[in-house]
Parts: sequence; C-alpha cells; structure tokens
Amino acid sequence: MSVKQLPFFSGALYSRHTCNVYLPASYDESGDKRYPVIYLLHGLYGSEAYWLQKCAAEQTLDRMMKEGGLRESIVVFPSDGGYGHGTFYMNWYDGTGRFEDYFLYDLVPAVEAQFRTLAGPDQRALCGLSMGGYGAVMLALRNPAMFGTAASLSGALFSPESVTESFLRSEVCRMFGPIRGPYARQYDPFTLSEARLQEQAAPRIYFNCGTSDYLYPVNVMYKAHLERIGYAHEYEEFPGEHNADYWTEHLPDALRFIEKSFSLSAEAQA
Repeated sequence: MSVKQLPFFSGALYSRHTCNVYLPASYDESGDKRYPVIYLLHGLYGSEAYWLQKCAAEQTLDRMMKEGGLRESIVVFPSDGGYGHGTFYMNWYDGTGRFEDYFLYDLVPAVEAQFRTLAGPDQRALCGLSMGGYGAVMLALRNPAMFGTAASLSGALFSPESVTESFLRSEVCRMFGPIRGPYARQYDPFTLSEARLQEQAAPRIYFNCGTSDYLYPVNVMYKAHLERIGYAHEYEEFPGEHNADYWTEHLPDALRFIEKSFSLSAEAQA
C-alpha cells in the first residue's frame, strides 16, 4: 500500500497539476496485472490531499482491501482543477475554465498512461463528498461510457427547484448560467438521470447523507426523484453532520457499494 504523486499537464486548463494515487499492496510484484480504478473527489475548499489528510482514506483502503471488503484497486485523489473555492468539476458557463474536460481528457488519460488500469466503464468508479458527491454523480451521468458507478456522501445534489435566491446571486451563476436555462440543465442530476434512464445507459448510483446535514433535504429530494422515475439506486442515511467525521465513518459504505458494482460487472461478463 502506497500513495504516489502523479504530475501531469492539463491542456484544457493550460496549467500543471498533481493528483495522488493509491496503489494496492500487490501492485509492484504483480507483473502485468491490471486493476480497476476509483476516483475520490474532494469537496468545496478542498484539494487532492483532503481525503488523505482529513478522512483517513488510506487507512480505510488498507483495511478494506486486506479484509476483502474491497478488491485491490487503484484509487486516485484528484484536484477539482484548483480554481477559486471549488469548480464543481464542470465546464463553467462564463468560460472561466473547462474543469470537466480537464478531468475527462487530461486527468483520466494521465492516470491510465502511467498505471496498469482496467479500461471501460465497468472498471471505473467515481466517489465524492459534498461538492465531490455532486461531481461524482454528474460526471457519471454525463459520461456513462466512461464511468459505470457513482457514489456520493453528503452530495450537493440540487436541482433548479431547490436553489435559493441567495444561491442564485452567488458564484454559481458563473458556473451554470441562468439556473433554469438549457446550459444548467445539462449539469442537473435530476434531468440527467431521466435522460440516461431513457437511453438505457444508467450508471449505478449510491448516496448517503447525515440526518443533521444541511444538504439532507436535497438528498432526500433526489432519492424521491429517482424512485419516481424508476432509476435503480441505493440510498442510506445516518446520524451525522456535514463534516470529516461523517465522511471518515461512511466512506466504507460507499466503497462496499463500489465493490458490489465491480462484482456485478464481472458476473455479467462471465
């Protein structure tokens, strides 16, 4: 078990970046063996170090892989692109930065060029907290040919209907444009889930949230939406607030879902 830094250049952002990469215990001695990949996305104000420094992610991965709760996997801790307080992993409406393109076409290819990864959506999973929870669900729904599974902890899974007036006046307008306009709809997890279901290209989705979290209402709203449209998913709620203690405790729940998703994909291909 080790964490390495991977420097790479982003053509989408025309800047240098670094991500942290967790390699499983057998990686150096396993020859040509390839591994599935999990991308762990940080939240607002965070960085590629957040999961490792604040949420004991390395220790959780070590324990779960050793105990068999998660198969040996490569786990990537990326930055959201590093602009402002947070980019929401999307291409901004006002042209500030193409942070989704950075993730899809710079970060993922850099990881797969450097490490022995398994290709295909069934072997790539996204997981994130808060803003990163939104990023995980949004990126998977927008790119089902790349990511087959998304997991969210305390995710900012809002829709235009749940946006407050103060939120409309914040930096969010630079990202989404008119919140009820066509550009915003392209990044709305409610709209996206309906579209993927109609196309029969629906990534597996898991999300959980603390019942004392300020984002609890939007998570419950998203659960109700998925139930209404018949989108298969798993949702859990636990006591807890919007903080690192909650994410440290409940990261294993998300990883167990990802392991189940990897297993289902392997069975389907057998």
